[in-house]
Amino acid sequence: MNKLLFLSILGFVALNTLTAQVNEAETFFRNQQYDKAFEIYQECFDMDSSQLVCLEYSALSCMKLGDLARAKNQFLLLEKKDSLNFTAISQLAAIFEQERNIPKAVKYYLSLTRLYPENPVFHRKLAQQYQSGGLNNEAFQAYSRAHSLNPRDMYAIKGISEIFISNRQYSDADSILSIGLMLDSMNVQLNLLFAQSKYRQKRFDSTVYFLERVQYEIDFSPYHNKMMGYACIQIDSFEKSIHFLEKALNDDGSKEYAHYYLGIAYENMENMEYAIHHYNKAVEESISDNIHLYHQNLARIYKEDSDLKNAIQHYRDAIRYGGEDLLLFHLARASDSYFRDKNIAIRYYEKFLNSSNSEEELKAYAEKRLQLLKEQEHQKIE
Repeated sequence: MNKLLFLSILGFVALNTLTAQVNEAETFFRNQQYDKAFEIYQECFDMDSSQLVCLEYSALSCMKLGDLARAKNQFLLLEKKDSLNFTAISQLAAIFEQERNIPKAVKYYLSLTRLYPENPVFHRKLAQQYQSGGLNNEAFQAYSRAHSLNPRDMYAIKGISEIFISNRQYSDADSILSIGLMLDSMNVQLNLLFAQSKYRQKRFDSTVYFLERVQYEIDFSPYHNKMMGYACIQIDSFEKSIHFLEKALNDDGSKEYAHYYLGIAYENMENMEYAIHHYNKAVEESISDNIHLYHQNLARIYKEDSDLKNAIQHYRDAIRYGGEDLLLFHLARASDSYFRDKNIAIRYYEKFLNSSNSEEELKAYAEKRLQLLKEQEHQKIE
């Protein structure tokens, strides 16, 4: 009897001690003294492994301290002891999301959507992970579920519209974006996506409209500066295009096209010196398959300026880099005018006639000119 009483007293003392420690840890946690809170919560859990609340708050303390590695291990242990523990599952989802461990993040967000199917945030978070992993079909389904549960979720609207745009479903993208802008007309991301959709549809006036709505709200990325610059060119707003294209030059990935579009803008403004400069810079920066276009434009400018020597060189380069067969005709004519040796022009006229170009009027001219040049060369021999 005395032994039982002794054990009861020991248990009572231990319980009071544990309760006091938990209360002290709670105070430290509320006061954001997470290092001290962690030590006490961990000690409490070590004393009694059935105290899952101590394990939970020791893990949360690690999260607050930024010790994600220890927090992750703590939450994994908590999940092992309680597979339905909301804190463990939600925090592991967030940790794996931060680590960009998409498969693990998907696993835990998927668990959350099954445990709490009416919570739109978990469906949207799951969708974002699917989208980051390139699984657009799964992402679309999760975004759609999130949007049906919360039609005001701008992140879901943004995600759905991005998938529509990537799938070239532009009318669908425009529809969902219109819904979003009715809720928040100055939402920057939705306006940028609307501009992108219109840009891909070659609706350049609308592209400019949506970009202008938010141009003072943010600093455009080089991509959006380039988009705005090109769209302005298409609506003959050349001075405005130059303003944005000059900004796009600050990004190495945009330099090539920015220089090319600047060349077009300056050419339309009849500033041939600057146009030539930017076309040449586009050639220097070129890493795409469009280098033939830069040489083609340079050739045209030089030809119009009667600088046939440079025109011929750029026509040759344009053809070398994959330019269309029509360039052979222009090269032949320029060579015909520039070189005394007509065999050069003859060679290019023949190449043009043997090409796949089907413009009958040009082919007829080339045939007549080729015949005349061959007769002249034959007379020289005689």
